[in-house]
Amino acid sequence: MKKQLLIVFALVTVWGCSTIIPPFAPKKTGKLSQSAVAMEADKYFWDNFHRGNYDSIPQMLDKLTAAYLDNNEDYRLAAHIGFTHSWALAESGRMDQPSPRVTDHATLAVKYFDEAFVLHPDKEWRYYGFMVSMYMAEGGIHGNMQDMTEGYFKMKKAARKYPEFNLFTAAYTLAMSPRKKDREAAVNMLWENLDKCAGEKVDRKNLDYRKYLSRKTVEGKQSTCWNTWIAPHNMEGFLMILGDLLLKRRDYATALRVYENAKYFQEYKHWDYQKHLDARIDYATAIATQQEYTEIEVMKFDRCMVCHQDSKMKSAPDNVHLQLPSMNVADHY
Repeated sequence: MKKQLLIVFALVTVWGCSTIIPPFAPKKTGKLSQSAVAMEADKYFWDNFHRGNYDSIPQMLDKLTAAYLDNNEDYRLAAHIGFTHSWALAESGRMDQPSPRVTDHATLAVKYFDEAFVLHPDKEWRYYGFMVSMYMAEGGIHGNMQDMTEGYFKMKKAARKYPEFNLFTAAYTLAMSPRKKDREAAVNMLWENLDKCAGEKVDRKNLDYRKYLSRKTVEGKQSTCWNTWIAPHNMEGFLMILGDLLLKRRDYATALRVYENAKYFQEYKHWDYQKHLDARIDYATAIATQQEYTEIEVMKFDRCMVCHQDSKMKSAPDNVHLQLPSMNVADHY
């Protein structure tokens, strides 16, 4: 009996401490590290990410994680670990022998994006959007509809906070769904994303993005509407994804016009995925003129690299971790 009373006393004590101690525990705050290991890890991340070196992911994770463990208040390191895990999962089809354990990247991406969002002094809503997309992916992997539904509503919150970026993140997540309803929602989100970037409702049937090119900026939230050093082919990739979804719904004429818009950006001549776009244009043209339908695989390309890869870009500067280089991608060829 005495032993039982001691156990009860211990449990009550632990419970009491757990309700008293946390409010007094020091709060972890975020800051960028100036250490050499952080600088080297981030430069390695950007150089290999921009070049599409998927095989370098294990080394990227080793360097970034080692730097983070020494500087665990650094939100940028945490975010880049999250990005690398996301890339590993999104393009896992590139592996010669994919392992079922590749799905673990979703869980780790959620963890590090959440950490980056909490640590960021200004609450970077792009990190939140990526975190939620990986949370939804994790829910899908485990067949957990409750998590997927919760993630969907969190994603709507992310889109309200930063529509220029997170409308695309939400759309891209839904675009991979086998359900037609989800893919239709993705199309609507991508059109709305273009509206936010253009400053008006764009013409859905006759898109001509040349009239909006003067709006380009490399600062603030609107910078995510354009090609920048971070995503040197952001718009070409965006428009190919939208075109693919239109093609999948058999709206060939609109898909063709959307595809053609990808060529209006000056960085297009450096884009590694021109041949993918050309193949789609040839296919959509043939279908539109012959009125015949045969299945084509759409949304089948290196998912992250279609916007981020540019093998012709100069290497990242040594101090890239502390201050990103000029966001004007034209400055880096």
